[in-house]
Amino acid sequence: MPSPYRHYAGKIAYLNGAGREWGRETFSASVHAHGRSLRAVCEMDEAQLLREVSWSVTSDWRPRDGFVRNVRDGQTIGTCWYSVAGNSVECQGITEEEGRIARRIETDRTVDFLGMHPLAGDAITAMVRGTDQPGQGVTLLCAANSTAHLGDEGLSVLLVEPVVTFIAPEQITVGAGTFDALHYTIRWSDHVPHLTDFWIDPVDCLPLLTVLPAIGERYELVELTRP
Repeated sequence: MPSPYRHYAGKIAYLNGAGREWGRETFSASVHAHGRSLRAVCEMDEAQLLREVSWSVTSDWRPRDGFVRNVRDGQTIGTCWYSVAGNSVECQGITEEEGRIARRIETDRTVDFLGMHPLAGDAITAMVRGTDQPGQGVTLLCAANSTAHLGDEGLSVLLVEPVVTFIAPEQITVGAGTFDALHYTIRWSDHVPHLTDFWIDPVDCLPLLTVLPAIGERYELVELTRP
């Protein structure tokens, strides 16, 4: 019996300004009739940080729910579950900083995106932004688990309003191959003010390349398995 799902998977190398790999991310997804279920494991060597994430989105890439576990040097520093429904987002979890937490945020607009720090998740901001009005920034409403660069501090739920700009279609070559990509920029918040350039494959919102000039980091898709 054929599977009702389509699956794909990939690997992203985290590189510093000298081209040295300081971490990596493996991700996978299952596509079904009503959306996608996605998973990612992020490793950051010097920080001794391991992040395990799973989340689901609708067929138009809107957030449904998510789970994230952060482990430092073998010790869990935070485990949180999230549910997004229209104008509300709920978080329950246990963190090293606060113990057990249970929070709910009601907003005056629809939550566009659930951010838990995998690159495979951050790329979804492009699908929500779309490709209309190139060069114009659009403010999204994001429910995030942390505003720290590595997503390992202040673990809970909070709202940020990233500004995402569609630049242009571009063909790019990365370790995983050559792709007809879409180029975007994003400014996450006042806590993360630097501008980030990123390129996605629009078919599956693959995170092909992310470049942070201000801090000299580059995240490149180096492996891809897709039917």
